[in-house]
Amino acid sequence: MVGLLGRFDEVKGQRELIRAVAQARLAPGGQRLRLMLAGFETATTQAEVRGWIDAAGLGEATTITGQRPDVAAVISAMDLGVVASKWSETIARAALEIMSCGRPLVGTSVGVMPDLLGPEALLPPADVPALARAVARAATDPGHLRALAAAQARTIATLSGRDFLERTLAVYAGGRP
Repeated sequence: MVGLLGRFDEVKGQRELIRAVAQARLAPGGQRLRLMLAGFETATTQAEVRGWIDAAGLGEATTITGQRPDVAAVISAMDLGVVASKWSETIARAALEIMSCGRPLVGTSVGVMPDLLGPEALLPPADVPALARAVARAATDPGHLRALAAAQARTIATLSGRDFLERTLAVYAGGRP
C-alpha cells in the first residue's frame, strides 16, 4: 500500500503519484501495488482526482480516505509513505507524521525534505519516472523499505518540539539554525 497524506491540491503531487503508481504496476512484481490517498478536496476536487485515477486505470486499486480523525491508523496501513510535493513543504507535517508512525517514506527534494530524508529517499519534484522507480523498488525490495524506515527512525528520534522552536526562532532572528 503506497500512501500519500495531504489535501487535494496541485502542490501535493497526487496526479504525479497516481501516474507513477500506474507505471510501477507494470513493472515485475508491481501488480499487487495499491494506492491510498489520505486526503480531502480543497483547491482540487475529489472528482478531478477520481478522473486522474480512472484515466490511469487505478480505479480498483485506489482508496480515498477523506478527512479522518484516526490519522495514525491510516498511516499504519501504508507500506510506503510518499510526499510528492512539487514545491513548498516548509514544515512537512505529513512527512513527520509518517516517519513518527515508523513507515518508510520517499519524498521530493523540496522545502525541508532534504533535512528529513537521506539521498536514497529523495526524488526530483514532478519526476513521474523517478517516482515510479521508487514505488516499484518498494514493492519488490523489503530490505530497502527496512533501511529507509531505520534511517528515518534515527532522524525522527533527533527531533523535538524544543528543537523545532529554537530553529524557528533562529530563522526569524535572522540567523541560520
